[in-house]
Amino acid sequence: MSPRPRLAASLTLAAPLALLLAACGDGSGAKDSSVSGNKQAAAVPQCANADTTALRRAVLDYITTADPLPQRFLSAFGTDSALPEDGFKALQDKGPTYFYNDNPKNQAQVRQKLADAGPYTSMLVVYKGRTESDNGNTVTFSLGGHYIGGEHEGKVSPVRQIMVRCDSTGAWRLPKPTTAPAAASPADASK
Repeated sequence: MSPRPRLAASLTLAAPLALLLAACGDGSGAKDSSVSGNKQAAAVPQCANADTTALRRAVLDYITTADPLPQRFLSAFGTDSALPEDGFKALQDKGPTYFYNDNPKNQAQVRQKLADAGPYTSMLVVYKGRTESDNGNTVTFSLGGHYIGGEHEGKVSPVRQIMVRCDSTGAWRLPKPTTAPAAASPADASK
């Protein structure tokens, strides 16, 4: 018998055997391996889309806690500072949103549109990146901003690290702020 038919015969027998073994269990000898596997899967939260909903939560937190509160938004266009799509959609949901790039002619056009629309506080939201931890169940976004036009022209909104976690229900949430106990004043320490 030539090597080719032997290989074909071996594969023909091996494939059904592998399927049979896979269907029978994980080989651990546990009687209830499917239940333990389901418990393991249930223990790890699964958020629907690992990056978009988390980014949306972070962007909304950034713009709703900014001071002064922006009423219109700009997003960088064509640069590494541009918000990914879901972040841009979060801006659109909160108010009028414009693309803003590094071309001076285009910037002048956008600034004119902003001026024509009225004296609303406008912020350019800048994406600085993201890091993941906890097997992707915790994402930290770096976001910053600059006020464009109006009375707040040139004011910088500080870069913030905004952490978003996948909770036990599979939804992205901002961790609840924790309040640290107030530090004792020197006067209290002497008592």
